[in-house]
Amino acid sequence: MDNKNDLNIEILNILLDANKPMTVDEIKTRVSKSAKTVRNHLNQLSLELNMEGIKLVKKPNVGIYLDVNQQEKNLLKDNYIRKIQKCEVYDTKYRKQYILEILLINKFNYTMQMFADELYCSKGTIVNDLVDVEDWLETHSLNLKRRQNQGLWIEGSEIDFRKGIMDFFQEMDRTSSNEPEIDFEEMDYRLSIKNYYKLKEFFPDVDLLEIQKHIKQSEEKLGYSFTDQAFINLLAHIAITIKRVRAKQEIIMPKDFNEKLQNTETYHIAQELVRNLQTALDLKFPVDETGYICLHMLGAKIQENITDENYRDILGNQDDRFINLAKEIIKATGKTLGVDLNGDEILLTSLVLHIRPIVIRLENGLKLKNPMLDTIKNEYTSVFAASWIASTIFEKECGVMINEDEVAYIAMHIAAALERSSKDIKTLIVCSSGIGTAQLIRTKLVKRFHNLEIIGVISVEKLNKEIIEGCDLIVSTVPYNIDTKKAVYVSALLSNEDIFKINKFIGGLKEQKEETVENSKVNENFRDVISADYCFIESNMMTYDEIIKKYGEILIKSGYAKKGYIQSVLSREKKSSTYVGKGISIPHSATEYVSKSKIAAIKLQKPILNRYETIDIIFLLCIKIEGYEMATDIFSEFYSMLDNEEYIGQLKAAQTSEQMNSLLRRFNYGKFDK
Repeated sequence: MDNKNDLNIEILNILLDANKPMTVDEIKTRVSKSAKTVRNHLNQLSLELNMEGIKLVKKPNVGIYLDVNQQEKNLLKDNYIRKIQKCEVYDTKYRKQYILEILLINKFNYTMQMFADELYCSKGTIVNDLVDVEDWLETHSLNLKRRQNQGLWIEGSEIDFRKGIMDFFQEMDRTSSNEPEIDFEEMDYRLSIKNYYKLKEFFPDVDLLEIQKHIKQSEEKLGYSFTDQAFINLLAHIAITIKRVRAKQEIIMPKDFNEKLQNTETYHIAQELVRNLQTALDLKFPVDETGYICLHMLGAKIQENITDENYRDILGNQDDRFINLAKEIIKATGKTLGVDLNGDEILLTSLVLHIRPIVIRLENGLKLKNPMLDTIKNEYTSVFAASWIASTIFEKECGVMINEDEVAYIAMHIAAALERSSKDIKTLIVCSSGIGTAQLIRTKLVKRFHNLEIIGVISVEKLNKEIIEGCDLIVSTVPYNIDTKKAVYVSALLSNEDIFKINKFIGGLKEQKEETVENSKVNENFRDVISADYCFIESNMMTYDEIIKKYGEILIKSGYAKKGYIQSVLSREKKSSTYVGKGISIPHSATEYVSKSKIAAIKLQKPILNRYETIDIIFLLCIKIEGYEMATDIFSEFYSMLDNEEYIGQLKAAQTSEQMNSLLRRFNYGKFDK
């Protein structure tokens, strides 16, 4: 906040605390400013308070005071001061949200000066903020218009307006301080108090609990429930519909749109929901609104209770197209992670149920915000990176571009499957007696390693060749005379050194499995996809887009990428970030703009901020995909790399192209040099 508003608050506080009228001389002494400065600020305060319905009285020979009673004074102190003090945190993000809310949600025409006055900043600051606002609107197919004496406003199609409002709602991270009264027992468990207040701030005149009631009735008729986020999204979409219909802003769908939906059960249920809402709210919905609500119902994610017993019944009612798509994703991500997930029927069923609404959402430009996105990126970084293979599959099979929120949802399913399959290393614990210390070791192993299946705790005397052949790992406190590479000898206390030895052994098992899957072959198309002449150390301070343009041009000039490659990359980035965590981003284009496969590896000497993520390394992918083999190899390497903190540290510390290339040779050969 600037000095002007600091002084306004200080003077207002003096007047609020005063028990009698104050003179200009008394105020100037308290604030250590000239009488002229105090008078100027009193004039500004008078205008601001007038807008709040509060009168600042200036009486000759009496003094200056606020024409309020004690109760009004307390309310002013609680509300107005807090409101002004918010400007201490009016950063660029807040100002952008404020401008969008005024123009997008409330649809007011505002001037730059009005925004500057309300956000306590200069017009120049607002001009700069409008650049970000225009970028945001552009990604939502909306345009910011401005005209002298008329101000600023937004133009675009009704469908894009509604999508923009929904995305804006999901991005907002503040709630109103004037929380409405609500009977929380009426609230569905999926609608959190925070989301209720956030929705109520946008739609104060919409009965959210009435909408909730009719959605739940629709779920009963559909025979399944929506997930938490899908439930909130559908409720928000209906609230937006009500607000826009009341404002005579009706949706107009393509002529054949409703015809495609009218024969579906979901459309009839949406019709009934609309009829019930019309009666409850005394509002007439146009026919196209029914199709629009039906579309959002189809795009909502289904919540089924999948068990080992019922998955076959669920799969039996699903479209083969979605089943085959799910199988491709499972096969590719499993290969990327070095784990066979093909036999996990619960994973297959979960993905099929999830893919159906994904395809509908993507084909119709709808979004489902993933509230777990940041958590998944940070805590399941490698799984998130591996799940990006799904973007390739969706693009190739469905002709649609998947975003990071959807990738994160897929990663959640994969992570759950990994947890189910993680106990795949059959482990035997051996000690001199089979009890005591061995049981203690068992307890410690279970806590430290989630991928060990302890098949037994036996004494050394009972160990034989048949038992050894039936396990993958032997953790023993005593040496054994049978020659086996499966044994790891540890102390009775299972020290950190012992833990390291077990980890090393497990790592060796994983490498053996990977070599078996790959049959120790090198993909010839993959060789030299990274080379020293395409490893770059960027020392200049550049924006993310500038880096893509600079190195994208290099890929085009050298014949790896085609004309349109750069725009394709930037377009994808605007729709969805390709940040995979640990300071690494993997921007890439649609495959049609690739001539030959190459990766430009760019290490930034000065990390940059893009979409609130700090980026140190950019892998600009130019990958020609035949099937999914190339993409699988690429993403499996990112998966392995993100799991290795030491390796990432070495890469970030590299000072030359040669050092980078040496570290990145694994991308050419699928593994580290031994």
